[in-house]
Amino acid sequence: MKSSTKHALNQIALDGPSASGKTTIGKMLAERLGFGFLDTGLMYRAVTLVASKRSIAIHDVDGLTAIAEGARFEVRHQGERDWRLVVDGADLTECLHTDSIDQNVSHVSALPGVRRALVRHQRAMAERQPIVMAGRDIGTVVLTNAPLKIFLVASAETRARRRAEDDDGNVDHLSYEETLKSLRRRDEIDSTREDSPLKPADDAKIIDNGKSTSAEVVEEILSMIGETTTEHAA
Repeated sequence: MKSSTKHALNQIALDGPSASGKTTIGKMLAERLGFGFLDTGLMYRAVTLVASKRSIAIHDVDGLTAIAEGARFEVRHQGERDWRLVVDGADLTECLHTDSIDQNVSHVSALPGVRRALVRHQRAMAERQPIVMAGRDIGTVVLTNAPLKIFLVASAETRARRRAEDDDGNVDHLSYEETLKSLRRRDEIDSTREDSPLKPADDAKIIDNGKSTSAEVVEEILSMIGETTTEHAA
């Protein structure tokens, strides 16, 4: 990763539905800027995984909230586009994309106590360094004062095709049809939950990532950074 330089803009909120390209674009953008990168969705997946390992039921609200409150989260950059999520000293990155976690993470992420705890962790991480933070409520809840907020969109069909073809994100080798069904289910849950539903912030820039390449989207965002920096300096 390039060494960080001083930017008037030091936080970028990057939101969008599952498989909209947030992680790929966020990592590329962070490396271009010399920023850190955090995929907040991995934190909810980590809570889900730790609960399973501790035999805590998916409906044990107090148990799940306690995990989120007590965990120590750290992001480590280990090479080009390789950020690792470390929880309580253990690198859990390779264990977080399984069918079991996919089926349960929406329930875990909808719990207000879990969300409040992880938002506190996320804000603390954003205070430590310039950061590109990706998720579903970054612009609306976590970093509401971020100078630049991006909301990525793409059709469910496009997102399902990308996810089905992505070995890293499709470790259970689900078919396109299975992936599409899963994404639509996740979209419905995320968009209709009472606490921090998935939606663009009022001042977010909407980018259609359905037809553009990741590199093209990154260049579009970089052009926005110049405009945003000028606006904040004025």
